[in-house]
Amino acid sequence: MGKGNIIVSTSCSLLHTAVDLASETKLDKEIKSWLAFAAQKVQEVNALAKALSGERDESMRLHMREVIKDNAAAHSLRKFSLRVTNENVLKAAASLKGSDHHRATNVSVRLVAQQKKLGLPVLPTTTIGSFPQTMDLRRVRREFKAKKISEDDYVKSIKEEINKVVKLQEPEKNYIVEYFGEQLSGFAFNVNGWVQSYGSRCVKQPNIYGDVSRPKAMIVLLFMATNQSPRPQVYLYLARLIIFCKIDKTTCD
Repeated sequence: MGKGNIIVSTSCSLLHTAVDLASETKLDKEIKSWLAFAAQKVQEVNALAKALSGERDESMRLHMREVIKDNAAAHSLRKFSLRVTNENVLKAAASLKGSDHHRATNVSVRLVAQQKKLGLPVLPTTTIGSFPQTMDLRRVRREFKAKKISEDDYVKSIKEEINKVVKLQEPEKNYIVEYFGEQLSGFAFNVNGWVQSYGSRCVKQPNIYGDVSRPKAMIVLLFMATNQSPRPQVYLYLARLIIFCKIDKTTCD
C-alpha cells in the first residue's frame, strides 16, 4: 500500500471528549491511568502515525516504545483490578431469565389500569425536562460540593425548593447524569472535564470504570413532591451515559 497512502486518525470527532486529563487533579490515580481525553488521544494517534511511518529519530523511537509500554500496562492493570469487577453484579446478571426482559402484562391491560387510577383526559399535557435552577439552589449545590454545608442541610434546602416550585415542576438538583452517577458504584466524575452537550451547554460526563451497581435508593427523596400537590405527577428520568474509557469496545460492551 505504501506509507504515503496510510492516514492515522481518531475514529470520530473529539468534540464531545473532555480536553485534557492532566487537569484532573482530584481523579483517583488508578482510574486516571485508564483514561484518555482529547489531548491524550491526539498523542496516541501521533505515536501510531510515527510508528507506521518508520520514524528514524532514535529518541523519538524510544519515546514511542515508552508510550506503547505505558498503554499496555494500563490495560493490564485495569483488566486485573479488583475495583472493576463486582461479584454481586455478576451473580445478578447470571441469574437473569428470559422472562425478566418482558413485562408481566401487555400494554392494553396497563392502559386500563392507568386510566382507572389517573382518569386522564384524551390529550393530557405536561412538561419534559427541568426548569432552570434558581440562584439559591445553585449556591447551595456549590456549598455542598465545597463541603461548606452538611448533607442534611443540603437535603433540607432541596426539600424547601421542591415545596416552592412543585406546582410548576420539580427543580433539577444537578445535571441528571452526574446526579445519578454520583449515587452508583463504578462511576468516577471529572472536576474540569467539561464537554459540549448542545449549543453552549457543557456538562461533566461520567467515566464508567467497572461494574455498575446501586448501593442505595436514589429517588426516594424526590418522591416527597407527590405530597405537595393533588394532581397526578409523572417522574421521568432520562440519563444519557457517555463513557470515557481507555479500553477496547468488547470490554466496554
